[in-house]
Amino acid sequence: MLLGVASGVALGQGQPQPVQFPQASQHAVIKQRVGLTDIEVDYSRPNKNKREIFGGLVPWDKVWRTGANAATKIRFSDAVTFGDKEVAPGQYAVFTIPKQNEWSIILSKNLELPYKPEADVARVTAAPINVAEELETFTIGFNDLRPDNATMFLAWDKTVVPVKLRTNDLAKVSQQIDAATKSGKELDANFYNSAAGFYLDQNKDLKQAAEWIDKGIGKNPDAYFMYTRKAQIQAKLGNKKEAIAAAEKSNQILESRPERDESAIRTNQLLIESQRGNKRPIAKGKRQQENGLKEKAQNPSHK
Repeated sequence: MLLGVASGVALGQGQPQPVQFPQASQHAVIKQRVGLTDIEVDYSRPNKNKREIFGGLVPWDKVWRTGANAATKIRFSDAVTFGDKEVAPGQYAVFTIPKQNEWSIILSKNLELPYKPEADVARVTAAPINVAEELETFTIGFNDLRPDNATMFLAWDKTVVPVKLRTNDLAKVSQQIDAATKSGKELDANFYNSAAGFYLDQNKDLKQAAEWIDKGIGKNPDAYFMYTRKAQIQAKLGNKKEAIAAAEKSNQILESRPERDESAIRTNQLLIESQRGNKRPIAKGKRQQENGLKEKAQNPSHK
């Protein structure tokens, strides 16, 4: 019996451990929130390795897996507009057909290779952009992030292909704000501050935004950032006196604290100066230097 156990142990010990090797095209997962919608891309990233990429390694007018190893996948937590196509929440494979002047970007419900055209969910076109700087590793990313849209891009070698994504989040936020204000429930300072900021950013009913920020300040009178927001709203409404007073109050709170937030103070000061129409003062030495340069320009023979 002991011999059997020992033999079993010895047999187990004699089995080699699996060896993991790095892939030439390494795996990546990127996550990006656009507004309130979460987007996740799962793909592999091949390198150029001194090869000709588009029109070479990746042929023109042929379906490409948009990466390496396996089909590239994208997941949306909520409905989006992909290019000009409405797409339901869920996970899709991303296939592309590169052409010299126009790419087709395809979302497919078939998550595995090979590509099956009957599984297409959306197909959009995009114009490739030629760039000067060479990108060694294939990259999918997001740029120009806004509250309800962003640009997804595919980039490799000297080519970038942008695709616009839009969400329905702004309409949802507006509906949620309306529901909250009509609920009859007590709302806290953070709600009023955020709602006012949302209306300010979207340039919606600024008088309503001003009313909300005042309610927020009433509930949290030591919140310097609410006075800054009030100043921004009043400035946009054209009420310079009220904007200056709110920015000065924000700075008064900031300057009373042991640790000064110089960036926040400067933000308020710039707003105050803009409302007063002041130009930044020029230091005496710099002014003399500028006057000297001006004199030389007017009198080239002067030494």
